[in-house]
Amino acid sequence: MDSIIEIGLLLVFAAIKFLFAAGYLLIDKGYPYYQTVLILIAGGTIGVFVFYYFSAWVNQFINRLLRRKKPRKMFTKQNRTIVNIKTKYGIYGIAFLMPIFFSIPIGSFLASRFYMNKKSTVPILILSVVFWSFVLPLVKLYW
Repeated sequence: MDSIIEIGLLLVFAAIKFLFAAGYLLIDKGYPYYQTVLILIAGGTIGVFVFYYFSAWVNQFINRLLRRKKPRKMFTKQNRTIVNIKTKYGIYGIAFLMPIFFSIPIGSFLASRFYMNKKSTVPILILSVVFWSFVLPLVKLYW
């Protein structure tokens, strides 16, 4: 029973803080490589689905609020960085950077904000999670 709760919490941890979950699973918990990869893939995929579709709902709410008011243009360093990544690299850049630099919730929000109408958005995000699920544990093990 305790192991089921522990794995459930690890899945939630991987869904929210993917990069830190990889190190925690390998170093602190001592899980073998294949279990770490499976937990990261499952948690990351769950996180992508939950946060992408929740973000879609939040984006619809934001759009309804912004229609009533005249939008103000506010440029910050973070906004410029996000716009530069979107214009230079598109969905592939957001997906590639999502698990390591952004977190899965922020990357899913950005993807749903900019690429909601593309059917390939969710599979691209999941492929990124699978790729980093194999790479990050290897980096942690052999670095």
